[in-house]
Amino acid sequence: MQEEEIIDAVYQAVVDHIYSVVPAKRVVDLDISIGIEGKDLTIDITLVTDRTQEIDQKTIEEAIKVATEKADELMAKNA
Repeated sequence: MQEEEIIDAVYQAVVDHIYSVVPAKRVVDLDISIGIEGKDLTIDITLVTDRTQEIDQKTIEEAIKVATEKADELMAKNA
């Protein structure tokens, strides 16, 4: 599996998780950046909703956990 495919799968995992927790109509802004360099994965998520910042931060942390697990799984298969 190539890096682009892993990035796409991880991106989709983030989007799926966020929208499973936050109704689309409550999302004001969502920015997701994912990169892979060697075996290092970087995930940056900006989420703005009409909920409190603490709740948004918890959602981001959960999404990063889900995405990291997905990336680890895919990169292990790729090794």
